[in-house]
Amino acid sequence: MAERGGKRSSSFSAPVYFRLLPALTSLLLVLSYPKFDQGWLAWVALAPLSYYLLKTRTLKAAAAGGLACGFLFYAGILYWIYPTMRAGGVEPAVSALGLLLLSLLMSSEFLLVSVFGFYLKKAGLKAWPYVFAAGWFLLEYGKVYLSAKAVWFPWFMLGYTQWAYTPLIQLASVTGVYGLGAAVCFTGALAGSLFALDGPAWKKGVRFLPALMLFAAIWLFGARELRRADAAVPRLTFTAALLQPSIDQYAKWDAAEAGNIMRNMEGLAAAAKGADLAVWPENALPCWIDEPACYAWLKTAAARPAGATLVGSVSKGDGSRVAAFLLDKDGAITAAYNKRQLVPFGEYVPLRGLLGKYIKPVAALGEFLPGAPRQELMPFQGLKFGAVICYESIFPYLFTGDTRDGADFFVNITNDGWYLDTAAPYQHFAANVFRAVENRRAVLRAANNGISGAIDPWGRVTARTALGERTALLVPVRVYSERAIFPYYGKWFAGAALLLVSAFLLAVLFV
Repeated sequence: MAERGGKRSSSFSAPVYFRLLPALTSLLLVLSYPKFDQGWLAWVALAPLSYYLLKTRTLKAAAAGGLACGFLFYAGILYWIYPTMRAGGVEPAVSALGLLLLSLLMSSEFLLVSVFGFYLKKAGLKAWPYVFAAGWFLLEYGKVYLSAKAVWFPWFMLGYTQWAYTPLIQLASVTGVYGLGAAVCFTGALAGSLFALDGPAWKKGVRFLPALMLFAAIWLFGARELRRADAAVPRLTFTAALLQPSIDQYAKWDAAEAGNIMRNMEGLAAAAKGADLAVWPENALPCWIDEPACYAWLKTAAARPAGATLVGSVSKGDGSRVAAFLLDKDGAITAAYNKRQLVPFGEYVPLRGLLGKYIKPVAALGEFLPGAPRQELMPFQGLKFGAVICYESIFPYLFTGDTRDGADFFVNITNDGWYLDTAAPYQHFAANVFRAVENRRAVLRAANNGISGAIDPWGRVTARTALGERTALLVPVRVYSERAIFPYYGKWFAGAALLLVSAFLLAVLFV
């Protein structure tokens, strides 16, 4: 007998394929993400894991399945860590160990949600997919904010799998990427729960109708939003030049290459002279901007008859900073931004005192300081824009905070050269699409090696470069007066999910 009314049958025996179901979920999720970009698979990807959780008999088995699912998934989606470390001169064994340990650590997300799903069975199969999806919403919402206070790596969001489906991603303007991820989770969870129920196929088909209705509602909402976008009138249009110098990552700080890098940037800057805003990528300079000779060269290279230039550079200042500087037409610095969310083990070392005692390379690593959580927006032609650097594009709260402070558009400067020709630059670019939709603000992106591009407030990529291309991409940027719901009221969706999950947990654990 299969489960009925949420009660488990003692006669269920697990065939061999049953133990492989978590791995099937991992495979489907990996294929849903860039570079594979089969995002449609994500809508059913969680069905195998959901069925596994509903049919497994013990908490230990549920936890093991969730852990295996998360480990295989993260090893697949973060595979680029291995070639990145190898290109940096790290030994093969250490590089492989780094990937495996990070995958194991990140798999705790799937472990947590699987334990939650196991206990949730006591509430009954009919309610299970709905509350499980709410739990997924909280998991993703929580891990992003955890990163503000602790060390985590919220690279994966289930909603990111839908980045290429423009009508579907419009939901992010209301709920953020979290709501779309919960919707994708719900369809898979509902499908998995139906397989765990007895009954004829037609009856299961009827019970799947809520998922189909939800998908249709999201699509229709998105289609309406895109029609509104086509009718919207921009309040201002300007031209931006996105400079992509394609400098070899491991030559950037080679003193012998400084002259070549400077000539490279000068050539691209000359091609951008007609633009209102020229954007150089993160760490575009082969020197520190504080050095008089470096700044003197920059003033000459960035000076243009009209417009402004945003330049990424490390800066000593009151401590080492990863920063961006806005220069006027004469090359004078008029505004600056210090990166707020630093990359663990890349720009700072968590637990340096402890780890440095046992791992000599950790003790030898340099370290930057984070910028203040609230910083002045950059002024531009009567507008204000928010600057974000590299890794910061995966933190929605940085963008929503700047939107509430009056940002009219965003500029993301980055250096994805570390990742070579892997899936990482494509994954990173996709996150920016959601930041545009969530805030109804255009996002400009200049990357050292790519992918650079322009994204409009509805997540439509209006221009982009190829990976490894050397170019100055000129793009028209339209600034609208649209106002998204998410930056102002998004937290209420998280509050509602928390209440729902808490109520069901209290019911199944203590009643």
